[in-house]
Amino acid sequence: MAHSPDMPPQKGKADTGLRGRKKARRRQDILRVAGTLFNEKGFDATTMADIAEAAEISPPTVFNYFGSKDNILSALLFEGAARERVQHLAKPRSSGRPFAEIIGELLCEITENTMRIAGKRVWRYAESANIRRTNLEFQRQFIDTDLELMRLIRTYLRDYDLTLRTGGEPDHTFLARLFFDRWTARYFEFIKEDAMTLEEHFNDLRSDSRALVDLLFADSFALASPLRSARQAR
Repeated sequence: MAHSPDMPPQKGKADTGLRGRKKARRRQDILRVAGTLFNEKGFDATTMADIAEAAEISPPTVFNYFGSKDNILSALLFEGAARERVQHLAKPRSSGRPFAEIIGELLCEITENTMRIAGKRVWRYAESANIRRTNLEFQRQFIDTDLELMRLIRTYLRDYDLTLRTGGEPDHTFLARLFFDRWTARYFEFIKEDAMTLEEHFNDLRSDSRALVDLLFADSFALASPLRSARQAR
């Protein structure tokens, strides 16, 4: 059937796309205000009505989007973490300078991205909820997020022509675990101490990065950080 000149054939699709974008924006608005409230009032003290009021919508609308406050927390943390990983993987790699600086910057950026998703108070609650293991789905998502973060570090390391002090073949998974574990220890220190500044935390990460690079990598690599060639990457 031919379309009338008064009815452009793409109007229905355009309307659907516009509604989809509006829903996506509203969903992100709910997550944004929820993150602020969780950090200011605490997760337990924040109600769905509080979130609805801050987002300037009705409580039933919040429930329609997420179903529960736990689902809002999960979306806030785990969707945010996935979004930050994608953006970070797209960044170009640096070379021609000390690798301790490069890997230290990576670890600092991981914390910075984590704090962009939610504040210390929210992450403390999330970590304690994960330890209590009262929500198996939440625990699974936490484990998956940690694994993806380790994969990000491993991917980063694989882009460099690593040379170990031992002269052996680099085990990128093992090396990624070392840097991830060190970042995790410093991250826990940071979120537990409200008085600790981001710069103090960064200084700790840079110090740990220098120590690990000095221990693991040959000076010829550590000073110049050469990238792998396309042939090596295959």
